[in-house]
Amino acid sequence: SYVAINTWLLYFLINVVRLEPFLAGLVFVLGRFIDAILDPVMGVISDKLKPTLGRKPFIVWGAVPFGLSFALLWLVPEGSQVFKFFVALALLTLFSIIYTVVQVPYMALTPEIAPDYDERTGLTSFRMAFGTFASLIAVAVPPLIIGVLSQTSELGKSKGSSWLIMGLIFGTICTLAYLVMALSVKEPKRTVSQTPQTSFMQEYRSAFGIFGFKSVFLLFIVVTIGLMVINSILPFFLESNLRLGASQQSVVLGLLFITAILTFPLWNVLATRAGKRFALALGLGILALAVTLLVSFASPNSLSPYLLIMTVLAGIGLSAVMLFPWAMLPDVVEFDELNTGRRREGLVYALFTFGQKLAGSLGVFSNAIVASIFGYKQGLAEQAPQTLGAIRFMAGPAAALVFAAAILIALRFPITKEAHAAVRAKLNKAKI
Repeated sequence: SYVAINTWLLYFLINVVRLEPFLAGLVFVLGRFIDAILDPVMGVISDKLKPTLGRKPFIVWGAVPFGLSFALLWLVPEGSQVFKFFVALALLTLFSIIYTVVQVPYMALTPEIAPDYDERTGLTSFRMAFGTFASLIAVAVPPLIIGVLSQTSELGKSKGSSWLIMGLIFGTICTLAYLVMALSVKEPKRTVSQTPQTSFMQEYRSAFGIFGFKSVFLLFIVVTIGLMVINSILPFFLESNLRLGASQQSVVLGLLFITAILTFPLWNVLATRAGKRFALALGLGILALAVTLLVSFASPNSLSPYLLIMTVLAGIGLSAVMLFPWAMLPDVVEFDELNTGRRREGLVYALFTFGQKLAGSLGVFSNAIVASIFGYKQGLAEQAPQTLGAIRFMAGPAAALVFAAAILIALRFPITKEAHAAVRAKLNKAKI
């Protein structure tokens, strides 16, 4: 759901709903901001209710509303630009709030299920492999569904009803996925010590004092901006710059994510031997190089061998970039427990989700601003040369610069395998 929105919703709002690019980008910024401030609140609630209620009830009861709210995102409202803007904003805000209720408790299960440093990387790589397979479906399948239902290879000329049907199909899959997980995975039981009465703001501020949290939070912000710039500009780049039809776009996007899935085990092995931060830095470098070469030299109107090779290279880098920030985050939980005597997985993951939403909306909004400034023509595959140049810059050099900044942050991440093992040993000794 998250990947489908960040890849296709901007394109849908601009070319199908026919919302002005600036207003379409503003939908992301305001919708995600309204919701993002609730993420830490949900995290604190999840932590406080964990001993008695658990985290899974939020997932079970939120699964059906989650799927319905996702489907509603792909409605095409009729009316003025202002009316369309507020309808789109309301629907994205509704979905994002329900996403928070379901996803924050789900993510907080990771450090509880897998307490070991390497075990967490293994669990996260397993989860991300399936998540990336879902991302493959979310990115590559919509053009096929919409192209077939609308009987066109140009998505800008597709029918609004085709997008709604796609939303209903994906919403159903999302609901079933959450329900199967919640009803199948055993939630570890734990008791928590008496926690001091603190305000939400005090909880938030104290979280940024956890050893390593600010570093991984900043890293995640920068990585997410880069990924969302690429995600949301790809449909425009493939259609207008490379002039690929719907089925050809599915081939490129499918190859990208299949490669990412297949290389997760390799990154897992490398991280075990060389550490997570080195593996992430290497993956960021590969991805930055691949997108720069792809947008600079790929020929239009064909699935050339060069395009496919660069797509594979980008998939290798993408695999590491998707995996390691989420694998690094659980390690800060034990440092927090050592200093405070409390485990606050919900708060830690909620703040991460908060950053993900704000950074993601910033990445999408930057593309909307570029499309508006450089005169993107709605509903048309053919664009002016300056528009094509702006799209190419965002898909390649702009994203690569962001990833280069992320490399510098990743190499400075302070939590190593040895440091984490030492903290766990101290905690185990204290519990004896």
